[in-house]
Amino acid sequence: MNKICVIAKNKNTYFINRIREELQGDVAIFDPWSDLELPVAETYICRTTGIYHSDLDLLILESLPPKKVINPVQVLKRFRSKVSQWLWFEENNLPCLPWLSLKSEELITVLKFTRLYPEVVVKPNVGQGGWGVEGLNEGNIEAWIKKKKKAGDLDYLVQPLVKDAEEYRYFFMSGEEPIVFKRKALSGIAANFQRQGVAELTTFPEKFQAEMDRLIEISEASYGAIDLFIQNDRLIILELNTVPGFEQIEKISGQNLLSKLIKIQ
Repeated sequence: MNKICVIAKNKNTYFINRIREELQGDVAIFDPWSDLELPVAETYICRTTGIYHSDLDLLILESLPPKKVINPVQVLKRFRSKVSQWLWFEENNLPCLPWLSLKSEELITVLKFTRLYPEVVVKPNVGQGGWGVEGLNEGNIEAWIKKKKKAGDLDYLVQPLVKDAEEYRYFFMSGEEPIVFKRKALSGIAANFQRQGVAELTTFPEKFQAEMDRLIEISEASYGAIDLFIQNDRLIILELNTVPGFEQIEKISGQNLLSKLIKIQ
């Protein structure tokens, strides 16, 4: 029996190569969309996301005993799309930005939104790594929407552009101290590692720690990365990523986080 089975479409990522290194080959990689038989393993780690527009991976994981899956399937479902997680943020009174789903709102509603917030950011509902994130304004968003609608690609959300704020990534794992770093975009909007964003380790402001602890507890996630802003002494939650990348986190922290992840029960 394999110690770990990783659910992944791309079998040659930093995460996959590192976990192979840690387990000395005692690991199986399963692609739900091309492989037929799910390997037998002690633990299953899901590294697939909603970008494939298919939940076959989650359907397969639901057939397993819940204690065998990291993160739990209900957690992966909740945070798979921005719409589902932002609705959850609001239901739980977590500090987040106003937002609209461009797929479900009329154009006039979006234009009214940009009257209130003349500068906005549009994000793919199931985007990853900062791809597809753009800054728009009251003058060009209508043309952008019409272009996307014509292409049949309107599964985006819009929210106000936040200026003069510090951006953080707060990485957590059950039983471990969090790793927190500030991030900055060298160009464009997104500060993600894959978009050439830069980051440095920092200490998280104590006054917001209770809110982060509450978010992590009620999320039921075993590990993840929370992206957030702090603006003028105000906390703004942007996203909880339950399938975060490890390359930047390990390099900046100097910690062997994969060895800790495979020990989570």
